[in-house]
Amino acid sequence: MIYDYYHFNQSNLRKDEKFSSNVDKYGFVTSEGKKIKVIPTQEKKRDKKDAKRSLKWAHWVSNNKLVVRSGNFGISSYKFPWDSKFFKRISKGIPDSWRSPVWYYLATNGSTDTEFDEDLVKTYKDLLKLPSAHERQIDLDIPRTLHSHIMFRTRYGPGQRALFDVLRAFSNYDEQVGYCQGMTNIATILLMYYTEEYAFIMLTKMFTKCNLHDLYIPGFPALMESFYVQEKLMNKYAYKIFVHFKNLQISSTAYATRWYITLFTSDVVPHHTLLRIWDLLMLYGFDILYFVAVALLKYNEAILLSSDFDRALTMLSSSIKVTDDDKLTKKIRKMYNKKGTQKLIVNLKEEYRNQSHLSI
Repeated sequence: MIYDYYHFNQSNLRKDEKFSSNVDKYGFVTSEGKKIKVIPTQEKKRDKKDAKRSLKWAHWVSNNKLVVRSGNFGISSYKFPWDSKFFKRISKGIPDSWRSPVWYYLATNGSTDTEFDEDLVKTYKDLLKLPSAHERQIDLDIPRTLHSHIMFRTRYGPGQRALFDVLRAFSNYDEQVGYCQGMTNIATILLMYYTEEYAFIMLTKMFTKCNLHDLYIPGFPALMESFYVQEKLMNKYAYKIFVHFKNLQISSTAYATRWYITLFTSDVVPHHTLLRIWDLLMLYGFDILYFVAVALLKYNEAILLSSDFDRALTMLSSSIKVTDDDKLTKKIRKMYNKKGTQKLIVNLKEEYRNQSHLSI
């Protein structure tokens, strides 16, 4: 199996991977063969806005001398001001060309000491020398993960090999977690923005910042907790949907497992929406995802309230259409930044854990 990844013949690259004319700005294949897809007006506007904001960020960084040094492995160090103005910039959406350094900065809570990651790079290379009990399952999951992206379409190609290595190395890095299926989708997003080594480093830092360890260990305690917190927040912020779902006997476990276990990857929302969600995830941590879930339900409230059991579950189990990322993220931030929210989440988690302890 490992032999197949490391002895890949470059001549086996799929024909549609040799040309970039049929992929969008993120690397997703938009049309097969020689047929070129016409870019929708809304997508053009979004891309134009992103390019404009990218230049504004470049001028801001240059004028304020925020570059600390050029970093290793394709990432530079920046000293962004950890203040409300910086957070507001992030809330508007990080320009795609800036996501790599900004996500790193946020995931490390403002650290600019990338030189300390040298040890993690060495650890990564050492871990790759070890066998993993999860190799077979990782190999089985890779071909069905993000097949629409140019990096991961070719069996045993460079993208799939990098994905395989990052996941099997991490399975030995955190042996209690090992490997869980949702982690494949998370690693693919990181590999779009980072080299193989830094994708591994970012995965470890996300596990630390977001406490993903408890999301994936046997029993999935953080996942069960998320269902409880989400339903309490639905009762507070999306009461009509909460009541409607109760009447239909739809619980969050029926549709939100995929949402949390993949951090809203796996085609839960359009890719451009996912990136905006991850901007907030890197800034605030895992708790923001409770509000993402509620905001997604509120965003589609009219459709959900008119849906029966089958229609509602079909919609929530598919890719949820989002046409206005700004509107969605505004809903998320409005709920999350409301006074008393942090204390509320702490209390809800404590409430859940106390109930879980009593039920044992």
